Amino acid sequence: MAVNPNFPVIETAWGPAWDYNAGAVPADRYVDITGRTMGTFSGSRGRQAELDQVQAGTASVVLSNPDGAIDPANPTGPYAGRILPFQPFRQRAQWPPSVNLLNPTQATCGAGLGGTVIDTSAAGPGIFTETDPAGGQFLASGTAAQGSTVAQFAVAATATVTQWICYTAQPAVRPGQTYTVQLQVRNVTPGTTVQVTAGHRTRDARNAAASTAVGATATLVGNATAAWTQITLTATAAATAAMQFTGVQVVTAPGAACNVQVDAWQLERGAAASAWVQPGPWYGMFAGFTEHNPSQWQMDGTYGTLLPPSTDAFGLLSQVKLPDPLAAEIASHNPRFVYRLDDPAGSTSAADSTGNSPPMPVLNSKYGKGTLSFGAAVTAADPVNGVFTGSSGTVAHFGNPNVGANTYGPCTYLSLTGAGITGPVDAGTGWTRMIAFRYTGATPAYAADLWCSMDNTRNSIGAPAGTTLIISIDSTGHLVLNSSGPNSAGANLFIPPWPTVTDGNWHLVFLTQNAATGQRTFRLDDSGFAQTLPAGNTPQGLTMDSIGAFVDNQIRFTSSNFGGEIAFVAEFPTALAVSDRENLYSAWKASCAGESTDVRYARILRYAGYAGATSIQTGLTTSMGPADFGGQDAVTALQAVTDTEGGAHFVDGSGTVTFQSRAARYNTLTPAYVFGERTDLGEFPYEDCQPDQDSAHLGNQITVTQQGTGQVFTAVDDASVKAYAPRTLSRTINSLDPLECQDAAFYLASRYRQPLMRLAGITLHPSAYPALWPVCLALELGTRVRVMRRPVGAPATSYEQFVENLAWTLDDKGDAVLTVQTSPADTTPYGLFAAWHTTLKTAAAIGATTITVNNSQDNTNPLAAQLAQGQQLKVEPGVTNAETVTVSAVGNTSPGWTSAVITLTAPLAKAHAAGIAVTELLPAGQTNPAAWDSPTSQFDTATFAY
Repeated sequence: MAVNPNFPVIETAWGPAWDYNAGAVPADRYVDITGRTMGTFSGSRGRQAELDQVQAGTASVVLSNPDGAIDPANPTGPYAGRILPFQPFRQRAQWPPSVNLLNPTQATCGAGLGGTVIDTSAAGPGIFTETDPAGGQFLASGTAAQGSTVAQFAVAATATVTQWICYTAQPAVRPGQTYTVQLQVRNVTPGTTVQVTAGHRTRDARNAAASTAVGATATLVGNATAAWTQITLTATAAATAAMQFTGVQVVTAPGAACNVQVDAWQLERGAAASAWVQPGPWYGMFAGFTEHNPSQWQMDGTYGTLLPPSTDAFGLLSQVKLPDPLAAEIASHNPRFVYRLDDPAGSTSAADSTGNSPPMPVLNSKYGKGTLSFGAAVTAADPVNGVFTGSSGTVAHFGNPNVGANTYGPCTYLSLTGAGITGPVDAGTGWTRMIAFRYTGATPAYAADLWCSMDNTRNSIGAPAGTTLIISIDSTGHLVLNSSGPNSAGANLFIPPWPTVTDGNWHLVFLTQNAATGQRTFRLDDSGFAQTLPAGNTPQGLTMDSIGAFVDNQIRFTSSNFGGEIAFVAEFPTALAVSDRENLYSAWKASCAGESTDVRYARILRYAGYAGATSIQTGLTTSMGPADFGGQDAVTALQAVTDTEGGAHFVDGSGTVTFQSRAARYNTLTPAYVFGERTDLGEFPYEDCQPDQDSAHLGNQITVTQQGTGQVFTAVDDASVKAYAPRTLSRTINSLDPLECQDAAFYLASRYRQPLMRLAGITLHPSAYPALWPVCLALELGTRVRVMRRPVGAPATSYEQFVENLAWTLDDKGDAVLTVQTSPADTTPYGLFAAWHTTLKTAAAIGATTITVNNSQDNTNPLAAQLAQGQQLKVEPGVTNAETVTVSAVGNTSPGWTSAVITLTAPLAKAHAAGIAVTELLPAGQTNPAAWDSPTSQFDTATFAY
């Protein structure tokens, strides 16, 4: 495999074995289609300006298809039936280029990661094992084959032939290509022997075996200081290959468990092993999914091309419509059924919103018809705190007579039995039932049953005497659980010590049971109590399930009628965790109000079904308003969270959905790269720069609307209005804090009252100047850069910018261009919390009443404005010679001061040398002001400005 040292190894890859994969761009199992690319590859990610909504990343490529192998209409091609929309597509580059197609961690077997367990998640290095249940580990080693770390994997005596000791499937496969793999291996367990070999396998797009090859067998005799053995293999990928696997596999299992170490791993194209080299990192240029697969046939239909456009995760998420937060939270837990009871007025049954079960019919007691009506509004005795806001739908009203009485009489109820539901189903992981209610009757004389489940067992007088599971309000107004197993075994009345529920307000109840663990949890609103299941108390054989009364379906007997409203009758097929129930309650009660922006951002991704990689920073907005994204697409909802935070979000070049808080840019004070012609100063050359005095984003009349209340907060800059005419700028943010909304308005007015210098494009040409390759490949959205301009006869000008858009163009003639769009960085200094500290300029003797100090961090403002009379300072903190002194007066200073005299209230008790530290008093246990500043003097440590 020949390598051009001035051009990266480019991989264009497609995953026909994959589907949409819940938006997750997989790290492995790809076909390498680089050899089919023709014309130009183009890919773009980001937005034009920092106040714009981010756009979905897009990529386009033309693929040569003369053999019809990638023709979706070819029924006999190698990928027949597997050329589909929304399959993974990635463009990546390795720099520095090398013959080794592995990533650096794979090739070096963990360089820099010694002492860690190998991460086998999607975020890990892509090293896997079939013999080591723990996944293997990286170990520091003084006898590594190269470097100072090795990968170690356990091999059990029960290991089977062809099991992978370690393998990777990350490099994309070229069908028909010959590959050579080499590894260094050794057995470090004395008294054991294991036989291994290098292995290479390919599988087709339907995950069926396509080719298998193994190298020569190596016998590894265990020794703590065993020498390394190199194993190699040359193999050709099948013509139908859609993925490849390569690594070390078992030939003969050891007689006893042993540990095999691996190092110096290399996979290369070609029929012979070359010297091992450490490869450069692989940089993601674009990662997403094909949208569709349009073909084009020329030359009388004999020469074909495929032109699949691709989009990143945002492109897919923009097609996902979100329900209200409660419906989304419920759906995320895969419910067995959900009867919301928001059916239209006049309905004779309630529909299951999951579609899993038939409608639940409205039935009447044999004693006559009561009252049950749909379409009731959500009301409460306390109209502010007693309602729920997670759903805007209606609820079912139960207006039966004899509420809470042990009286036979008219009653109308809902029959889960009539929908084919007869008690909870335990598939081995327990179950959870949920119901929301508002009780409006008097304290029950006997009981008011919310949910009643029984079997058909009878006693001698024909009364129920078997399994029961009844949630009711007892004669004290408390919620209770009455349960028993078959033949009334383990009968138990569970009355947790929570407040009464006869307050006319809405409540949410969970009943969770796990027979495997023997635990049951009864939860009311945000308070839960656990119970160990009494012996025999496991509901089995239930045949009746009803809502709104005690109902014996066998004879249609009713009593203990419920009075009020009910909604959200649901069951989940697992014993939900505490956090799951908390999330459900938060979504039901207040639409998740009060959570931070990072939590809301992650919530939306979860509701949208996204399962890919994320990088989510902690938000500075810590109390968002209600989530009212029902009906919005997921990207619009994510953008609204980002607008509230005042941060940024994007999909990076590897497909990771990234959320940055507003602190990210505030705290990035220096550029990662400087672009200019002075390479002698470490600058990187660019070909074109298009600065513009941006008036399009000018704003001097700012309005910020608080989403939950509609309240408008205003900031006006009169000087800007006079200079540029009124220019409006409006934002809507979903923060519960009105002060934060006002701060946002003030900030926007301060930031955009003057036109900013914006760079419409910076052209970087790495193929013409190879030293640019590592810079261009490492550039990511949100990176701070500086662009220098040095006109002849005029002073140099610098532009402090943040990267907003990256657009790659690569053609089949070897030309590569990156166009970068940027937005101006905010160079306004903001206040930060830090300790005042400096050093003594001259030595101070015992008895001295003044000390002379060097300038502190701020030598622009007068020292007298930084130190107050009576303030205490510590001289030589953290040592035995430390001394606390009190300021009496501070000498005059002017901007740029380099030293100052501080007068003390009492003479020094100790002598102090020049250059020792002087600091204001630090918190207990702190003696180093610089160390204390490091974690505290960051913008995101205290939310005192927007």
